[in-house]
Amino acid sequence: MASALHQFVRVDFSRFKAFRGFSLQLRHFNILVGPNNSGKSTILTAFRILAAGIRKANTRRAEVIRGPQGRTLGYAIDLRPISVAAENIFYNYDESEIATIRFLLSNNNELLLYVPEQGTCYLIPDAQGKSITTTTGFKSQFNCPIGFVPILGPVEHNERLFYKEAARLALFNHTASRNFRNIW
Repeated sequence: MASALHQFVRVDFSRFKAFRGFSLQLRHFNILVGPNNSGKSTILTAFRILAAGIRKANTRRAEVIRGPQGRTLGYAIDLRPISVAAENIFYNYDESEIATIRFLLSNNNELLLYVPEQGTCYLIPDAQGKSITTTTGFKSQFNCPIGFVPILGPVEHNERLFYKEAARLALFNHTASRNFRNIW
């Protein structure tokens, strides 16, 4: 029997990209709208990183990593294939303090993205104090799949139109929506 889906109900950002500190309350259906440089892409980037961490946690046992309070169980996330601009992952380009993103689920479990230094990111699951070490345990406590749907946006100057494989190669970065629009 499949476990119930757990919805994201809140996301807390600390020193991550555009946000020094920001909390986002989520409902069953959410739409991000705002002017340029208001943090929409920062929110999507956080979910892209989390999705990579969840994919890893669903296929591998937890490992001992470095967390906010020292050694803990979690997952190292490789940021390179996610297309994250590493030079501005910390708020105001200040790498002297860690960046974190905390995702609260409807079952009161939490997923923490912990970024202690440039190029290093960990996913730390917290099932209300229970130790989660197996893929089965993770899937049952953190059944929160993440999917991305391309959006339509305006054509930019000198933008390359559709080329073979462009949409597939751009799937997890900002050009996915543009390629989707160009194909559609």
